[in-house]
Amino acid sequence: MNNNLKALLAPESVAIVGASTRRDAIGTKILANLRAQGYEGRIYPVNPKYQELDGLACYPDLDALPEKVDAAFLAVPAGSGVALAEQAGRCGIAAVFVNANGYADGNAEGLLRQDALTEVARRYGLAVCGPNNIGMINVHRKTPLWTPRIARELVPGNVAVITQSGSIAIAISENERGIGFSYIITAGNEAVLDVSDYLDHVADDARTQVVLLYLETLRDPQGFQRAAAKARAAGKALVALKVGTSEAGGRLVQAHTGSLAGDDKLYDEFFHDLGVIRVRDLDEMLEAAVLLSSQPAFAPGPGLVALTLSGGEAALIADMAEPLGLRFPMLEERTIAGMRAAYPEYSTIRNPVDAWGLGFNKDNFRVIVKALAADPALRHILVCVDAPAGGGVDLAYALDMADVAGEFRQDKTFVFINNMAGRGTHAALHAELRRRDIPYLSGLKPALSAIASIARTAARRQPAVPPGPPPPMPPVPDAERAWFEALSQAGVPMVRSLSCQSAEQAGAHARQLGLPCVMKLVSETLPHKSDLGLVLLDLRDEAAVRQAYAALDDKRRELGLAPRDGEIVLQQMAAPGVELFLGIRNEPGFGSFIIVGVGGVLVEISRQSSMRRGPVDAQQAREMLQETVAAKLIAGVRGKGPYDMQAAVQAIVAFSRFGAQFAQAFGAMEINPLIVSAQGAMGVDFLAERRH
Repeated sequence: MNNNLKALLAPESVAIVGASTRRDAIGTKILANLRAQGYEGRIYPVNPKYQELDGLACYPDLDALPEKVDAAFLAVPAGSGVALAEQAGRCGIAAVFVNANGYADGNAEGLLRQDALTEVARRYGLAVCGPNNIGMINVHRKTPLWTPRIARELVPGNVAVITQSGSIAIAISENERGIGFSYIITAGNEAVLDVSDYLDHVADDARTQVVLLYLETLRDPQGFQRAAAKARAAGKALVALKVGTSEAGGRLVQAHTGSLAGDDKLYDEFFHDLGVIRVRDLDEMLEAAVLLSSQPAFAPGPGLVALTLSGGEAALIADMAEPLGLRFPMLEERTIAGMRAAYPEYSTIRNPVDAWGLGFNKDNFRVIVKALAADPALRHILVCVDAPAGGGVDLAYALDMADVAGEFRQDKTFVFINNMAGRGTHAALHAELRRRDIPYLSGLKPALSAIASIARTAARRQPAVPPGPPPPMPPVPDAERAWFEALSQAGVPMVRSLSCQSAEQAGAHARQLGLPCVMKLVSETLPHKSDLGLVLLDLRDEAAVRQAYAALDDKRRELGLAPRDGEIVLQQMAAPGVELFLGIRNEPGFGSFIIVGVGGVLVEISRQSSMRRGPVDAQQAREMLQETVAAKLIAGVRGKGPYDMQAAVQAIVAFSRFGAQFAQAFGAMEINPLIVSAQGAMGVDFLAERRH
């Protein structure tokens, strides 16, 4: 554990620079929160205007303190922050909180101020939280170095919150879901410490089992990977809400998007690969926290069943679950037979299960649950009830259902869900379920969304190991033909391609390659060759080949390209089949990503793709194809096909390795299309984009 981080997040002594008698002053709030929450460490107000504050001796500056404190909270304007951080470092203080804004969040002067703060921290080894943040709360140690007023004492628990937004921290801390917290940490501008550092720290804390992350960006993706791997190895569940996914949101956090592999998809894949559960809003995040804080290893697979007391609600659950990717399997006949005594003879029993049957009573419900609990194919039972905070006619039923669930708690994982969020969960039912360690969620939409997000992450294989040093990069090919050769040698099948310097040479090459052929004009400055009429297909004799050369030579002159900048090449004509798009996106810190989708001219129309962090193996490549319409097209549609699925899979695997090899020099690569025929696959066009 980093000792300076320990001093920051679990200080045994604290100086509050800027403490005063003004009720609205930040320093006053810090002092009041520490006293109100029963902080057991030593507190030293610092302000030259006072000799005493709130019954404590007040000191003129940090040099005058009677001991070397662990942490100093700088509740002062930005203009004083750097000098005070310097003073703290000189006094041997290990950690400082910098609350003020006006640093990198401000103007050019603020950027320089933050650079100066960073330099001071580097020189003294200071752990700096902020600037432009509201502090943190270590709940178990009753240490609220926290600028907002605390309305009520937080319940100690196993959920840590790490957020780049102070207001989000306040919203989560004031939730009404009864979540118990270990830490609430606001990162601010992250001048010195960032989300990765805080995550690394809580990964070592045995009291933390769930970590909620609110992110606008990741400044150190590799550090995040290491910290996430450490936390996951320690059995902790990680839940991330990453903003900046919309066009407007992207502008706010300066995100950059691409058409098929934009930042949002990149983060999706990045998180999935690390075993981080990604959620889409605060309600979903809170329900995930409630569920995982009770069941940190909760991982719903195919064995999911839902129970409710209404056929209408059962249908609603099925409709809501389907677009989320949650599947409720058909029940086995022997399971239905075991439930039959609780139903009229004419009833049809399906999953989700309408458990009303012959009319609700506890014994009938026990019959239903006992049959489900005996089915080894079913693992998780969702019990959906109408028990709003204000009561309701179904509350008595819900309490009986909780009692029965408790009887079978050792056989299955139970999760209770209020069908409507309303004003939250009912206190009496909450108490009964908490006694049995059964999570109780509020609202079908956020609850099912949270369960689906957890399921998507759990369905992926083991998280990737943190990245090692990049492999040595092969020599960079200097022309399209050279790229084709390099790809072929790497196991990516590419059409044979020959450069043509004259019409006569083109005719000779046609005899060598075999007819029919394709001729095209290639240049790094002309990525969309088909749109410009620079690809001539189905050349069936030498005369057509020579005419094509002349036409493209004229085009080259019209475009003002010298022969060295615009090469005319002759290629084999690929066999007909399914056209795929294979792309590579290499992002420093995040890794190399492989993108697969329907290719050719449809790539930008369909905008359908699958993405993985590469390199991938054959199983992952096959999963990628199955996540798009490509797998169905390859399997055969309307009398066309089937085509060579194995060849497509092998090409994806080889291209993912090839792209990762060139990650240091090239930001993007693509093969479009890779044509998958009945007996093989062949890439016919390639582009690579150097890093800027």
